Amino acid sequence: MSRRTTIALITLLCLLNAGVLVLNLSQPSRAAVRGMSYQDLLRDPDFTRAVKTIAEQCSVNVDLARLKCQGG
Repeated sequence: MSRRTTIALITLLCLLNAGVLVLNLSQPSRAAVRGMSYQDLLRDPDFTRAVKTIAEQCSVNVDLARLKCQGG
């Protein structure tokens, strides 16, 4: 692929990405927990407690995108 074609392709992809962000074509996420929305899960005390419990037992290596938990 020539340099000119590569630059044109990258430019096109960047413009497409910007267009999707501006138009917000993405679908709202739905949680796999009883079909609850993200906001519903934030308000759910049981879910919040469970996440906090797991988070306290784990550490994140951001450089490797890895989650390491005690006992696992």
